[in-house]
Amino acid sequence: MLPLFRSARATRLACTIPINGPHSTALRRGHGEALQFFATKHSKSSPPTDMAPSSKSLELLRRTLQDKRAKLQEITERQGPPASATHTLSSHEKETPSTTQEQTPTSNAPQQPTTPTPRHKLDRAMPIFASPADMNVRLPKVVRNFSQPENPEIVKIALIGSPNVGKSTIVNDLVKSTVSIVSVRPHTTRERIKAVLTQDNKQIVFYDTPGVVPEKNVSRLNRELVTSSWKAIEDADHLLVVMDCNKLLEHSLITEAYIFERLAKLEKPIPATLIFNKMDLVKGRDEKIQEFAAKYNEQFPNFVKTIYTSAQKQQIGIQELRSHLMSLTHPGPWLYPANQKSDQSDLNRVEDLIRSELFGLLKVPYHVKQVNVGWTELEDNVLRIDQNLLVDRPGLKKIIVGTDGAVIRDLTLKSRQLIGKALQRRVMLNLQVKINSKKV
Repeated sequence: MLPLFRSARATRLACTIPINGPHSTALRRGHGEALQFFATKHSKSSPPTDMAPSSKSLELLRRTLQDKRAKLQEITERQGPPASATHTLSSHEKETPSTTQEQTPTSNAPQQPTTPTPRHKLDRAMPIFASPADMNVRLPKVVRNFSQPENPEIVKIALIGSPNVGKSTIVNDLVKSTVSIVSVRPHTTRERIKAVLTQDNKQIVFYDTPGVVPEKNVSRLNRELVTSSWKAIEDADHLLVVMDCNKLLEHSLITEAYIFERLAKLEKPIPATLIFNKMDLVKGRDEKIQEFAAKYNEQFPNFVKTIYTSAQKQQIGIQELRSHLMSLTHPGPWLYPANQKSDQSDLNRVEDLIRSELFGLLKVPYHVKQVNVGWTELEDNVLRIDQNLLVDRPGLKKIIVGTDGAVIRDLTLKSRQLIGKALQRRVMLNLQVKINSKKV
């Protein structure tokens, strides 16, 4: 009597049929095919007993075991001390040929050539326990003990002006280094940034500030962005008031009127220099600019000089401005070493550089929050940085990721190049876009 199989679950029914009936041959053949089917297709534990393993399957099994052994070895090395991990890696590489030879199955069948197992170097491996940047990376750089020159002189200068008038570009040109990021979008600078210019025994500390916001727009922005400009004036010895020549002639002057209204109410009088920037955009209209210069000098009598500049390409007036500011220094100890250009922390520089690339690619960094999730020192002076880009809606995530990841890939490549140049070291950058449960 043969059992009757009715489903792929190999469920046996209680009923049986005789094997000596009119269809006994067909029943025997069907019963054998059913047994082979369930043995080959539905057995997850063991292969059929009548099939011997081939040399190809043995070779595939050997390679799989070798790959798993290599990965386990790497995990063990990364968890241990760096010195012992390096030693273990070298010893493992020496023992690999003998181990491979012992595991090769003895068979008369021709063996396929063995492909070496790819090994990831430790300095390129994904860290198992990636930790965010510590306080040494997050805090501003402060050097307490450094040599002072003979007869040191110093002056602290704050820059204020409307958004996108070129304050950061002027600072970068003066110190001959990219300290503040720049873009065509307003409010690129989100907080006060210190830049340092040192020449001979003189040092100038610049306070690059966000654009001034009139009171009627204060509620739309955060407190740091609104108050940074006026707080910088309290710490400065001299003031640079920067005006956009093209905006003076083509747009409304609500912000400019607000700036001079606030300057007139300052309790502590501070000497200042009036800067008319972007002169290359108003060629042939110098007389109109001269009228604005006379008007502003009358509204704020503390201006000691008026300079006309173009900081974008031709750098008109930059050398004149640098010489003028060097003449304003007074005796006093330096605040920073001669080779330091800024006190900005490494993490802030990284986030600013990523944000500047977001400006250039998508014009959406206002709606993106950055969170550092990994700052890992690897071998060969390689730094791995893991940043999460948090957005408030899925649509924005799709925009930043792009088709097949094209946008986020381009963003990562360009940001990595800028960060490596700024930090003067090799950098591995990993960016991930995630949706934040809280509104950014």
